[in-house]
Amino acid sequence: MTTMSSQKTLLAGGEVLVGDPLTATMRRADVLIEDGSITAIAADLPREDAQVIAATGRWIVPGFVDAHRHLWQTTMRGLTANWNLTDYYWNIRNHFAGLHDPDDVFAGQYAGGLDALAAGVTTTIDHSHITNSPQHSDAAVEGVKASGVRALWCYGFFPSPMADPIFTSPEDRFNDARRVRTAHFASEGGLVRMGVALTELGLLPFDVTREEIEIAAELDIAVTMHTRCIWSEPRVNDVEILSRAGLLRAGQIHSHANMCTQTDLALLRDTGCSVASTPDTELEMGCGLPIFRRAESAGVIAGIGADIVSNNSGDFFTAMRILMQAERGVALQPVLESSGLAGVGELPLTTRQILRAATLSGAEALGLGSTCGSVEVGKAADLLLLRNDRLHLRPVIDPVDSIVLQATTRDIDKVLVDGRMVVDNGSLPADVERRGIDLIEQAHERIAERVARIGGWRLPLPPGLIESLGATIDGNLAAATR
Repeated sequence: MTTMSSQKTLLAGGEVLVGDPLTATMRRADVLIEDGSITAIAADLPREDAQVIAATGRWIVPGFVDAHRHLWQTTMRGLTANWNLTDYYWNIRNHFAGLHDPDDVFAGQYAGGLDALAAGVTTTIDHSHITNSPQHSDAAVEGVKASGVRALWCYGFFPSPMADPIFTSPEDRFNDARRVRTAHFASEGGLVRMGVALTELGLLPFDVTREEIEIAAELDIAVTMHTRCIWSEPRVNDVEILSRAGLLRAGQIHSHANMCTQTDLALLRDTGCSVASTPDTELEMGCGLPIFRRAESAGVIAGIGADIVSNNSGDFFTAMRILMQAERGVALQPVLESSGLAGVGELPLTTRQILRAATLSGAEALGLGSTCGSVEVGKAADLLLLRNDRLHLRPVIDPVDSIVLQATTRDIDKVLVDGRMVVDNGSLPADVERRGIDLIEQAHERIAERVARIGGWRLPLPPGLIESLGATIDGNLAAATR
């Protein structure tokens, strides 16, 4: 990755979105960066002893924060384009995950992190349910660290089915999580922190779920989980079950959460939990309508996630637009039906709300609100420089409107993480990108050979799969729901 030649860097003459994106004003200014942090934002700052980077014709905005992603699935880019959630679960989670070796995992993590950076995502959560052995766990951590993205890497406890499993009990995974915490995250510094990703509620006995959450408390790390996106009531209400058991706790990040009721959202808000909405996958795979607008209205911190590039791209400009327009469409359809007139009714979301969701709200969800997510003195220099001098962006009436609804990834000029240039002139360093391409292509070829041996990329669903899965969940949650 590109590094700055001095400890002081001055971004000169840009148009800077200063402060909380919900209320920030765009103003022409210089941004001074020292040792990875923003130390001054003002016009005509002194340039002595600083590396000066011209930012004229550029918007300087916070880097995007992805609140839900599975980096390892970069090895299978685009595979699930025409699948529903059951297809995904049966094929990727129950078969293809177990066919990844540690080298494949490293490649997916590394290329996935680079892919995020190239799209302007400077921080991501990584729900890493590919920890099939200690070697897989190490490769997952090392891959995301090598990519240079800021991340909350979450050790996934889900037991991927394997022909010869290395972990034979939940306790094996718990001990490996403890080992990873000591081996890779002994200090609190660095761009990558550790969390845990819970197994979906009901797939394992409830006592195991309790242990997964308690391990996170023991290790003093964050928790993320897939919530209320598979079963509707009365079968599984994750929020209610966890709350009743005393396991709904502050700082948890609940991904998807499409089926949450107002009561659920109130519990999440009052407990200090957040949600992550991934509109691209949720709308395609039948998870339900996005929770974002309802969560925000209920006072729950809500971020945006790209989820899986095995399905859709990691392009956050696209994610912002899909979410905003889906939410607007859902809100305005009843107005159309009741009035018989199109084009009336207040739009329920603004571009500023969406930009905040893609930046500061995501950072707050990940526990990084004081570190990144906005352009402010004292925060890390996790920044995007977006070109605003192109035809498709001129004229500019409101810069935030233009960024959310007009800009694309090709307008990304530079990306900085912790003050370090990771994208310049719209591209990753050539050698870094080449390495990412080579690793991910080689990994995909290896996986494709193994997939061919078990029947190909889309295995037929066994009869009674849903009924069998439902019976398992009912049995595992029987004690918790009494």
